[in-house]
Amino acid sequence: MAIHELVIEAHDEGKRERRAEVRYPFFRPVSLNVGGRRHAGFSREISATGVGLLHNFPLPPGDFEVAIPSRRGHSVRVRTRLVWCRPCGEGWYISGGQFVGITSVEA
Repeated sequence: MAIHELVIEAHDEGKRERRAEVRYPFFRPVSLNVGGRRHAGFSREISATGVGLLHNFPLPPGDFEVAIPSRRGHSVRVRTRLVWCRPCGEGWYISGGQFVGITSVEA
């Protein structure tokens, strides 16, 4: 019964989703450049317009750069605007960012 309650909570949270953009699960280590400092994090999901992140520090409002490694061996650096950030327990945070533009593609 307890598992069923969690599934219902997940279902209810999914109904509140207002984004029309299709998102894809995309768990991968990323590098976040925030205010000139590099931090490690993880992507959670990706769409054509943004990315969901998991990290162990709060992201401040504004733009930052996300470096996302490709399976082909290069890294895509994307300027990203923070849309939201919230704690998710034990010093971890989840956030959502909207892509503003490609900064570079590095081999």
